[in-house]
Formats: sequence, structure tokens, C-alpha cells
Amino acid sequence: MATASPAADGGRGRPWEGGLVSWPPAPPLTLPWTWMGPSWGQHPGEIIEFPILKLNGRTMEIESTFHMYVQPVVHPQLTPFCTELTGIIQAMVDGQPSLQQVLERVDEWMAKEGLLDPNVKSIFVTCGDWDLKVMLPGQCQYLGLPVADYFKQWINLKKVFGLGGLVEQAYSFAMGCWPKNGLLDMNKGLSLQHIGRPHSGIDDCKNIANIMKTLAYQGFIFKQTSKPF
Repeated sequence: MATASPAADGGRGRPWEGGLVSWPPAPPLTLPWTWMGPSWGQHPGEIIEFPILKLNGRTMEIESTFHMYVQPVVHPQLTPFCTELTGIIQAMVDGQPSLQQVLERVDEWMAKEGLLDPNVKSIFVTCGDWDLKVMLPGQCQYLGLPVADYFKQWINLKKVFGLGGLVEQAYSFAMGCWPKNGLLDMNKGLSLQHIGRPHSGIDDCKNIANIMKTLAYQGFIFKQTSKPF
């Protein structure tokens, strides 16, 4: 299949070999983002924030947002370190839905946005593999919850599959340097203003979206990096 850069030729689209969705006539690729913050310093770690941004695959603009805080159940009290790092205070998670309830609402949101339609191609984009490879399946296993199939494939912003199956770091491949401090270094390297607070889930999503939009407008190709479960 082929995809296209939304800015490569005045917005009409330029074909890319080996991309994710055809352009046109297929519908735009929508890219949900997710970030999940564990209750730092406690074991098992628990998800306390669950935001997703849905982007239009042609324009890279945000079309819809899902954002909920999650009540931790194993360790209901957040640690001071967790609050200092994420900016999430106890009152923000007290009385919020459980992870099971939040996942049910994610599924409802995905359906409403048309992301469960088999004719719509979409994939999660993350900064690292931890969220969808370790954190979510680990907590779901601990709580006896199923993991939806749409959480089992994603694009790690830090990786793309290069020629011969070699793994390249997406940002360093595009910019020629390795972002040791993650999103902060990525924004600096791309001369982008960092949005919001580091380690805030929704703000991290916005920064990931902005970085990916910038790289896409420079003609960079993104491909699925996760391996099948």
C-alpha cells in the first residue's frame, strides 16, 4: 500500500512505498495516542491517567480526545513522588472509574469515532514500548481483564523498521541525534515549544502528536513497530 505526506505537494499527497494506508481513495488514517502513568514507587504499578488523541492521518490535526483519570485499587493512595512527577493529586483520582470501567469507555469511544470499523485503518502511536507492551497488559493480567486487540499493535515513535528489518530510532534517524531526555529533547531538536507539563499524560500526548506532525510534514515515513503478541 502507499500513503502520502500531507505537505509534500501542497496537500494533494505524494505516494510513499510501504506505508500504512492508500491516499486516496481510502479514508484518512486516524492515529490514536495513548499514555498511561503508573502510581510511581508502588508495586504493582497502576494506571492513573488514560488519554488518547485521535489524529486525522492526512492533516495530522486532532479530531477527538479521550481523557479520564483512573482510581487505583491496589494502592489507592498516591505517593508524594507520583504527585510531584505527574502533577496528579489524590483528589483527581478519588472517586474516578476503575481501569475496567475506563477500558469499557475507551471501547465505546473507539466505536463512536469509527475506529472499530474494519474499513478504517488506525494504529496507536507511543513514545516507547512500555505503555502498551508492559504496563497495560501487566495490569490487565493482574486484575484478570482482557486486552483489546487494538492495543496490541502500535508505532513506537522511537522506532521504525528500516531496510533489512533493522530497527532505526525514528527521531534520531530524522534528526541525526538521540533524544536522551525523550520528548523534551525531541522538541528542542525540532525547535518546538514543549506543551504543558512533562509527565502529564494528556500533555505528553499533545507533544507526541506535535512531533509526529512535524516529522510527517518533513516527509518521514512511520510504520508499525510492535511485533504480534
